[in-house]
Amino acid sequence: MVLNKIFDRCSYWYFFYTILSNVYFLEPVERWACNVLLLFFLALVFYTTYLYLPGHSLMMLHFFKYLLGIETEADITVVT
Repeated sequence: MVLNKIFDRCSYWYFFYTILSNVYFLEPVERWACNVLLLFFLALVFYTTYLYLPGHSLMMLHFFKYLLGIETEADITVVT
């Protein structure tokens, strides 16, 4: 039941991504290649950001944790 809801939600977001990016026009093999390239470039961006800007990356991570409610204001420390 829960896995079915998760699968439906992921299917919805994938469908939304294909419609928004016009990937649905492509053949299945071309769509697969575009998705692999997109994931590769995103991984490359995240890795280089973490490698060359570690302080900024950690600050963004804390910001998103606070935004999602995982971290409170008392948990956040200010680094000077």
